[in-house]
Amino acid sequence: MQWGTGAKVWLWLMLVVNALSCLGALALFAVIPALAIITLALEILMVVGVVLLLFGRRKLGYYLLCTCAVLAMISNIYWGTNIIRAVATAVVMPFVTYLVIKDQWNDLA
Repeated sequence: MQWGTGAKVWLWLMLVVNALSCLGALALFAVIPALAIITLALEILMVVGVVLLLFGRRKLGYYLLCTCAVLAMISNIYWGTNIIRAVATAVVMPFVTYLVIKDQWNDLA
C-alpha cells in the first residue's frame, strides 16, 4: 500500500519544515537556552513521528505528532506566544495530518 499524493506531499512538507525548525532551535541557544532545549527536543520528536508515519507506516508516529503538538502549545504559551496562534498550530497540524492519512488509517501498524 502506498500513500496518496496529498499524504506524501503533506508528510514530506512536515518533515522538511520540522527539520528546518531544528536548525532554528539551535540559534535559540545563544538567547534562551532553556527554550532552545525544549524546542529542539520537541522538533526532533516531531521529525521522528513524521518518519515513523511516512516510512514506517506506524500509528505511533501520528500519536507522537499529536503529543508533541500539545507540548509545543503549552511551551509556546509559557514562553509568551500568542495563545490563539499556539492553540491554532497545535490543532491544525494534527488535524490536517489526520485528514490526509485517514483513508489508510486501518492499514497502519
